[in-house]
Amino acid sequence: MVIFIAVIAVVGIAALVAFQIAGPMGIEERFRNALGIPHDMGDVPGDSGVSGFSLEGQPLLYAVVLCVLGIICIAAYRHFSL
Repeated sequence: MVIFIAVIAVVGIAALVAFQIAGPMGIEERFRNALGIPHDMGDVPGDSGVSGFSLEGQPLLYAVVLCVLGIICIAAYRHFSL
């Protein structure tokens, strides 16, 4: 159990570092900034993501999904007695 908690901690820290590196901008905004294309809000459709679900630029939703995945991992660990 201690090893499992350590793995969760390492993955959680890695996820936070990845979020800090990626920042709150979506991939389209990072692409436009990298190429120097001016950003016009009129030509960019709203974030739809996969089936209307997107994590980019939403730190709270990112944290919620990370916690839910952690809870699912713990439940699977306890259910299957790994």
